[in-house]
Amino acid sequence: MSRTSSQLSVPLPVLLEKMKSTDSDHRVMALIDLNKDLTRILAPLPPNTTSSSSSSSSSSRRAPDPTYTDDYTETTLTENVLRLLADTNAEVKSSAVSCIALMVRKPRPQVLTNIVNSLLDGVSSNDEERRDISCLALKSVVLEMPVDGQHVVQNIEKIVTRVFALFKSDIHPQLASELLQTLTDLFNRFSNFIINSPNLQTTSLSSLNNILSTARPAIRKRAIPTISALISTNPSLFDSSLKTQIQTGLSQSPESTRVWLGVVATLARGLSVQKVGALLAEEKIGETVLKQTENPEDAETVEAALVALEVLVLRCPTEIAPYISSITQRALTLVKYDPNYVDIDDDDDVDMDAEEDDEEDDDFEEDAYSDDEDDSWKIRRSAAKLVLALIGTRNELLGDFYGNAAPVLISRFSEREESVRLEVLAAFEVLLRQTASARAAELASGGRNKRKRSEGMDEDYVADDSIASYLRPVIPQLSRAILKQISSKSVPTRQQCFVLLREISKALSGGLDDSADAICTAATSAIRSVDSATSASLAIAALSFLTAFFADHSPKIYADHLAQVVPAIVRCLKDKLQRISFEAFNAVSSLARSARPKGTMAPLPTTFVQPIQQIFKATTDILADNNVDADVREKALDTLGYLLVHEGDIFASSYSTALPLITSRLANENTATTAVLVIGKAAESPLCKGPELEAWLLQVLPEVVVALRRTKRSTTKNMEFSCLSNILTRVGNGLPEKTAIDIIGELQPFIDTPTALQVVALILSQQPACRPAVDAQLSPKIMELIKTPSVNQHLVEALSSFFAAYVDGDQDCTTRLVPALVENLGKTNSLPDATRGGTSTYTTTAKIIGTTVAHSHRNTAGVLAMFQKVIKSPKATEPDVYLSLLCIGEIGRITDLSTTPDVFERSLTFFENDSEEVRSAAAFATGNLAVGAPKVFLPAIIKHIETASTEATRLLLLHGLKEVILHSSSAQLELLADTLWKPLFADDVSTKEGDIGDDGIRNVKAACIGKLTTTAPGKFLPQLQELLRSSPQNRAIVAAAVRYTFIDTSSSYDEIVAPIIVEFLSLMKDTNLIVRRLSLASLNSAIQHKPHLIVDKLNTLQPLLYEETHIKKELQREVTMGPFKVIEDDGLENRKTAYETMYTLLGTCFSRIDLPTFTERVMASLSDVNEVKVLGLMLLLRLGQMSPTSVIPRLDDITNALKDMMKDVEVRDDTVKQDLERKEEMQRSTLRTAVPLYKLSSPQQAPQFHTFVSALLASDKWRDFKDYQGSL
Repeated sequence: MSRTSSQLSVPLPVLLEKMKSTDSDHRVMALIDLNKDLTRILAPLPPNTTSSSSSSSSSSRRAPDPTYTDDYTETTLTENVLRLLADTNAEVKSSAVSCIALMVRKPRPQVLTNIVNSLLDGVSSNDEERRDISCLALKSVVLEMPVDGQHVVQNIEKIVTRVFALFKSDIHPQLASELLQTLTDLFNRFSNFIINSPNLQTTSLSSLNNILSTARPAIRKRAIPTISALISTNPSLFDSSLKTQIQTGLSQSPESTRVWLGVVATLARGLSVQKVGALLAEEKIGETVLKQTENPEDAETVEAALVALEVLVLRCPTEIAPYISSITQRALTLVKYDPNYVDIDDDDDVDMDAEEDDEEDDDFEEDAYSDDEDDSWKIRRSAAKLVLALIGTRNELLGDFYGNAAPVLISRFSEREESVRLEVLAAFEVLLRQTASARAAELASGGRNKRKRSEGMDEDYVADDSIASYLRPVIPQLSRAILKQISSKSVPTRQQCFVLLREISKALSGGLDDSADAICTAATSAIRSVDSATSASLAIAALSFLTAFFADHSPKIYADHLAQVVPAIVRCLKDKLQRISFEAFNAVSSLARSARPKGTMAPLPTTFVQPIQQIFKATTDILADNNVDADVREKALDTLGYLLVHEGDIFASSYSTALPLITSRLANENTATTAVLVIGKAAESPLCKGPELEAWLLQVLPEVVVALRRTKRSTTKNMEFSCLSNILTRVGNGLPEKTAIDIIGELQPFIDTPTALQVVALILSQQPACRPAVDAQLSPKIMELIKTPSVNQHLVEALSSFFAAYVDGDQDCTTRLVPALVENLGKTNSLPDATRGGTSTYTTTAKIIGTTVAHSHRNTAGVLAMFQKVIKSPKATEPDVYLSLLCIGEIGRITDLSTTPDVFERSLTFFENDSEEVRSAAAFATGNLAVGAPKVFLPAIIKHIETASTEATRLLLLHGLKEVILHSSSAQLELLADTLWKPLFADDVSTKEGDIGDDGIRNVKAACIGKLTTTAPGKFLPQLQELLRSSPQNRAIVAAAVRYTFIDTSSSYDEIVAPIIVEFLSLMKDTNLIVRRLSLASLNSAIQHKPHLIVDKLNTLQPLLYEETHIKKELQREVTMGPFKVIEDDGLENRKTAYETMYTLLGTCFSRIDLPTFTERVMASLSDVNEVKVLGLMLLLRLGQMSPTSVIPRLDDITNALKDMMKDVEVRDDTVKQDLERKEEMQRSTLRTAVPLYKLSSPQQAPQFHTFVSALLASDKWRDFKDYQGSL
């Protein structure tokens, strides 16, 4: 017998009696009871069952039962349930199907065979009702039966053979459709069995080919997904049989052509996309498909061809590239194809300069189609979708699309068929989004992707040939076309029009000045219609547009319309639909920022005063109303902050009303963070002023400190500290002593953060009387902090700021402070190694001592003497010498110590010290001494470089030289350049011929050469160019030095480097692996800092970049490490550098990227090693946000790769904690990419991807990611 938990709750005799009852209700109840029992018994065990059972004795352990009940009961139940499929009652039959679906989850082999045989007999029956219910049950069985076991193979073969045998000329289309769907599910679920059964593959493919060739059109169409599912189980079937069928089928009758066009499209959407791409590249079927669009009178064939072309454009972007021009022309021709509309314009272009008034044209609502048989709209809709796909995936043709596609699309805004019109509008939206992404990349690179006309131009200037210049000429015609549709009766059309207006505003940061009057009127009308349920989305779109419109346009553009617009928006602030309320607050916040931008002190124009006051009153009313939703009130608080910051001077008389509202929100833990942000903004704004505000700031200051202690938002609490700093800066010397001391006490727990130290420094500068409190309460903790190893540069800088303020209050304290800092490090005979935090505590202390000396010059000699004594003493310990050399370097950088040359000579003697750290500190000291006194000490360094006898000494001297170069001004370097250049190219002492050289020496030399080159580019760039044809060592130095050259953002040498930049970066195809990697890093630097020099050369450079992302087997080798064998990949660093460069390229030169190849390499990265996968995930997210049309159709392709990343580590005896942590971080990185893309796409666009991600988000482990929002 089976286990007790698997027994049926209702005795078998009772169930059988009810099943055989003449009362249909009894039969239904019997099946419902059985369904409940089967659901309970077959439910998966809870996760903790296994672990809890593991503690029991081994004798009690056994595998789960393979069946759900005993043999007799299962057989009896199966027979009776199958019998009920022929019941006369529909509810009984439906319940029986549900039971059968559960019974086949854990069946005995013979029982499953009986069920399959019975259902196949029913499907073959002449009884229509029995046939239909058996077909439904068979489909359920295929979806639920086990996927393993020999009996499963036999049943699969039986199902496939008998189902295909039913496809005769007289088969009912509905039955055929259901059976083909069943076969599709079978091929998808049991692909592992299908691939191992050549006979089954041959039978299936032959039968499906026959169906596609001879069956009725409806059946043929339904067979297309089935053959796609079959091919996905074994791609070789495509080459062996289907390829020829496709080529033949596309050249036959229109009906056959439509079918095979559908096959091509479906295969390209699925896992067979690579096969279709190869066919497209080899057999030129692109021409064949394109030819099928030539006869628009055959609407169905043309539609099928356009759909196929759309899929090929999205899924095979590289292979379809040769046909893009022809496809674009054809799509633009067909998007206008409207034979029943006599007013259609046959010209390819629209007169972009026309100013005629189109208002006399009849709206499409008033003169709509009356010809029900006309299906030309299907052609236009498919053509519009094809245009959208082209625009979304071919960003390199963006300029061409504005010349050929934009005029045509604009002319079709007046399309009469709404579904077509919406597709046309969507296509233009994608064009605008691509423009916005490209322009954002230009601006992210400093607005200088095109060279500025002169050095004095504004940094935000973008040349006339930038990406925005394509859109600007189109705006007049585009605006008129949008305005014509924005008042239509179709809500979706009006909504899409506001989306277009918003995208225009974003793409151009304005651009709607000439149409502002009509646009404001239309937006007001849309917002006022918010009462109807159907218009909520329209109002949201209009409000979202106004947010962008206010932000991107000058106030004078919309000033005259505020009297109408603002009341409409204010009415939405308290709308019952939260989304509308939020969008309304976004709009008024944007208006507040735009009306008087930050930093503007001019009086607010009179036309703005009343509308702004109206917004202020509505906002404070909502904030004071406890009946309003808490989230809405928080949004109101945020808006109030913007009003105070930008228009605070006009609300001075209302401070008594508004400021207490902010204070009350500060006391609420849920809104305290927003309140702190608002208070900080108000304190910083020069427009918020007056005794009442100053008094209020002092009043809330202690409460902000309390909020700092209470908030759990983050550990850094930057927002709270920023608010504190703004308040302290505002009150200045008016800070009461008691308040200052109280704040210092409250800051004790946070004194280990940079922001807290900066606040204390500010307090010390404003209230010297609190110095004793700092000494008593904070100084001990700060000294402990200095002793704590840290590599946080921000913390070191904050400590320096604190001690600078501390010494400014009493310069003579330096004589006590410096010894205390030295003593704070403690006494030890050796420096700490990496396991004890390294030497960071010593470098931090030296930095602080250098700061104290800089703020107390009169004590410099005494402090220096203390460290001189240490380095001269033969008894000095290693830590003391190390610290002294660092401090001498810090002091020497800011003080001319040429009068004490013995310090320099003594520092040089430590180059031979046994301690590597001491040698490094000596190089630091000598270099910085030369910074302070270059005329005396620099020649000495150069002389020593020329006479160095060992590579180690040369490296130390080069480090010293690097300090000089990096800390000298450009004017100083111009004088010293010739002197410094020669030593940098002296041959290394131990470098053999053909050797690439030491990484350390090369990096130091490269940094120095790069810096010097920017000071005299005309002289040094040609010398570097000559070295490109020299030894691998010199080529490596040049490749590395060029990177440092590009880091200098000055444009003084751009004209010189521009003609030869490709020659430098062509080292990416060097034979030496390291040279290629260094050149990749240089390209990354160029793209990041000087994209205007690179953008026109990307056609040459991109192939070299993408080549380095490929895994090269010749660079991999197997290495034995103990009992393990691991693969060492010498090409890994190159691939990582290449993908990092691609990430930079995406952010700065988007419009010039080879998007198909770029996307392909991003997808490939997800199958690389984990280090590359992380970069690939970052790239995938950014690419998806910038060009969703390129990524969304590919999401199903990467689902398996994402599944592998999300798999948990299989815990074994040798598994360590770090393995688990690395895997969890990889899983989190995967979700940080997958979730935003999940929200960006729909289940129809990427069904497998959506199923996978939704299952993850439904799990307890990852449900916190549901609200995750990815960002660029």
